[in-house]
Amino acid sequence: MKTLLEQIKPNYIECIKSSSYTYSSSRILAKLESTSFYGELTINDIRDIYDMCGIPSVKVSAWDMRYGDNILIEDNE
Repeated sequence: MKTLLEQIKPNYIECIKSSSYTYSSSRILAKLESTSFYGELTINDIRDIYDMCGIPSVKVSAWDMRYGDNILIEDNE
């Protein structure tokens, strides 16, 4: 089973790694490495990922928030 770190689009992983939120980015990267399912992330985790990656919350659909479709690699990618 792939970890979330392997499932998130590479450009978002780079944003997280280069984020100025040092504590949050380390915590998020550790969480993504130890988790396989998007549903295991908390709202705070998702909010932090969006903040670090510059994803405006007004452009995020309920579907994206719930299932992570906007940040996860699709099976056919």
